[in-house]
Amino acid sequence: MKDVKKNQEMKVYGRHACQKLFEKRPEDMIRAYITQKGVFEYKKLIRYLVDHKLAYHVVEEDELNDISKATHHEGIVLLVKQKKAPTVKEIMTKSGRNLILALEEVENPHNLGAIMRSAAHFGVDGIIYLAKVPVANSAAAIRTSEGGYESVPAVHVADWAEVLDLAKTKMFKTFATSSHEGKSLFKTEFPEKSLVFMGAEGMGLSEKLLKKMDELISIPGSGQVESLNVSNATTAILTEWFRQSSP
Repeated sequence: MKDVKKNQEMKVYGRHACQKLFEKRPEDMIRAYITQKGVFEYKKLIRYLVDHKLAYHVVEEDELNDISKATHHEGIVLLVKQKKAPTVKEIMTKSGRNLILALEEVENPHNLGAIMRSAAHFGVDGIIYLAKVPVANSAAAIRTSEGGYESVPAVHVADWAEVLDLAKTKMFKTFATSSHEGKSLFKTEFPEKSLVFMGAEGMGLSEKLLKKMDELISIPGSGQVESLNVSNATTAILTEWFRQSSP
């Protein structure tokens, strides 16, 4: 039972990640570790902990480094309950105009965190990702997302079967990026329901998955490099989608 409980908890660090969590789901906070310098900055969060009889510890910088296993904690680490993720079906049944990202083997937490940050900025409805581990729940990805983790649901899947089946029944058009072929992003029209697949750097999307796409997209550039970092490529696509979606 102790191991089960431990698996339901996670650490979150970083100023914006912790503040956004406090804003969105304060009831999930369990304990806080804060440096003396951070006590004033996070005084509202501390007041909530005190009022709800939850522990907080004022610690030295070195101790916080050990607790977070990082040096980019910005003076705060929260122990919290894991956020409950929606199902793939729940993400793909939202009414109205929406875009969903589908990521294949994007396992670098900093890349995934940067994608979550961009997704939150542009109003993406969800991220579905296939990876060996649920990296979106890692402290590094959450920190890099700068609060985006709390705004955009990220669902970990073992295969694409359900996603592709729902794409057909829910009338999503599927897109994927390609550095060698495909229509220019600036000539691409995104319909009301768009599902955009992105692959890991180097490998890209699997050939099997590419063949299932409705349309391939290329991102115009100088040609001096073969392709963009996956998080940068995602941001470029989301910028154009948002432009088309704006009144």
